[in-house]
Amino acid sequence: MSGDPAALRETAVALAEVADGLAMARFGGPVPATTKPDGSPVTAADREIEAALRAELARAHPDHAVLGEEQGGALDPDVPTWVIDPIDATKNYLRGVPVFATLIAVVVDGRAVVGVASAPALGERWDAAEGLGARRNGATVGVSAIAELAEAHLCHGGLTWFRDAPGAWERLGGLVDAAWRTRGFGDFWMHLLVAGGMAEAAFERDLSVWDLAALLPIVTEAGGTVSTFDGGDPLAGDGSLLSSNGTLHETVRRALVG
Repeated sequence: MSGDPAALRETAVALAEVADGLAMARFGGPVPATTKPDGSPVTAADREIEAALRAELARAHPDHAVLGEEQGGALDPDVPTWVIDPIDATKNYLRGVPVFATLIAVVVDGRAVVGVASAPALGERWDAAEGLGARRNGATVGVSAIAELAEAHLCHGGLTWFRDAPGAWERLGGLVDAAWRTRGFGDFWMHLLVAGGMAEAAFERDLSVWDLAALLPIVTEAGGTVSTFDGGDPLAGDGSLLSSNGTLHETVRRALVG
């Protein structure tokens, strides 16, 4: 690794400062946007943030690789790779909903060793570095100790996949019946709730590496567990992500796959 986790986290937090300023400069007003080939929107703010962070990284770590949602790239097995989602929850951003964030991760040897999720409209910045714990606005956070599904708060990323995938609707219904509470917060926010002990599990499908890389160290450094629905590594998986407090991970995972 080029640089220790603490130093990489410091750089990631500095990048988040840059991103926050650019995001908030346009938030709440008309934002130019177009539709990408996959049907998702991209705004001028998405493009500006990624370009600015790439420029900062070219100065700070010219030997590192970058993978971003808007300009592409790849995870490089030989050098640290910075993974950038300039605005996670772009549809929220477009509609003036404050639940959006810039996600920044560093992946080394197939592991996300640093993660930052900065949500300026919420006044929230979460970060983590391998071996150094997870923080919310500078204060250490940890997952809950709840061990019973009947006491658990579960979050999902939306109903479309569960409606369309065979058997998934019934499995979601089983979790709804068994849990204390379920909510569809979606995107980065629900996984941060798991890391902070406000929810016990969060799950969604159809994610890209930039959607999840920053969240992995935040959850795991908070004491939680992350996997795909089939129990694999989310960085090399099928686009699914289950985060949990660890205690309930297998219970929820088995319920999701049937």
